[in-house]
Amino acid sequence: MQEIIMKTLSMKHELKTNKSIYNILIGKKSHQTYFDATIEHLKLYYGCLPNLKYHHFESIIENGSYSQYKPIKANTFYEQAYQTIQTILLVIQMVSHKKHDHSFYQPIINDKSIQFKAKELYIFIKNDKFDLFINEIYELLEEIENEFNTVYVHYLLTGFGETPYTIEQISLLEHIPVLELKSQLIQEFQYIQKCLENSEKYPILSKIKFEANLNYQTLTTFQLLNQTTNIERLAELKNVKTHTIHDHIIEMYIKGYLIDKSLYIDDETYVNFIEVFEEKPNQNLKYYYEKLENLSYFEIKLMYVIYAMEEIYVKR
Repeated sequence: MQEIIMKTLSMKHELKTNKSIYNILIGKKSHQTYFDATIEHLKLYYGCLPNLKYHHFESIIENGSYSQYKPIKANTFYEQAYQTIQTILLVIQMVSHKKHDHSFYQPIINDKSIQFKAKELYIFIKNDKFDLFINEIYELLEEIENEFNTVYVHYLLTGFGETPYTIEQISLLEHIPVLELKSQLIQEFQYIQKCLENSEKYPILSKIKFEANLNYQTLTTFQLLNQTTNIERLAELKNVKTHTIHDHIIEMYIKGYLIDKSLYIDDETYVNFIEVFEEKPNQNLKYYYEKLENLSYFEIKLMYVIYAMEEIYVKR
């Protein structure tokens, strides 16, 4: 747990508070926390420690140093990484039973969305791609071991005649404290998600994609985009203030529901923002607002988000 916390702190912008990092770790459902997680490249840590108490968080950061830690970066939230792992585990179970001509078994995952995604992938590989799928699993496990010098996620695999180990059983077998083991598994899940963004190396596993859920009010705004993308009109239709729609639009970009920045930002404006940002990065919004005349806070915030998400792919 300490390593996870220190990794997130290593990415904290100078003008951000420790509490903002805590909010990311527990997965606080606020537009500010979505924004912070995105611009600090900490999406994979959003909600990974939902039960973390603030006093525990404080005691860890008081006694630790984060200079040596390097966080795992991807444009995916931790919840989607966890769903991806669950899907992989279920497909492995399905393939194993199929190879043994065994049709009746209890799926290890009961979640309907994960079962649907697993069935999709299984249908894709069942005719002639079983071996390719298995090879990708081996490659993935090898890549995890190269990164961490050990692998624990393999204990969660199940199949014909094999049941997954419990956390307590793994802890006893590997002589590792339960909390440390849970922390290591979280990091393995995060790393797997990062690996699977390489579709050339993992053409099958990279097909597993989950979208982050939008907040309910954001979802209703998203559904109205079929009628109009005009912010003032959207505010009228929902009977809310325009800044509320601004928050909704930014959340849609953060969570991948909107991609095309030209809906609200032209190329020249974006280039100007990048020039100012790269001259003095990671400042508060007010700084860029004062530097970029005639732009709204919404436009600056949106460009900040888009730039941060693009930066991950450029620096990979």
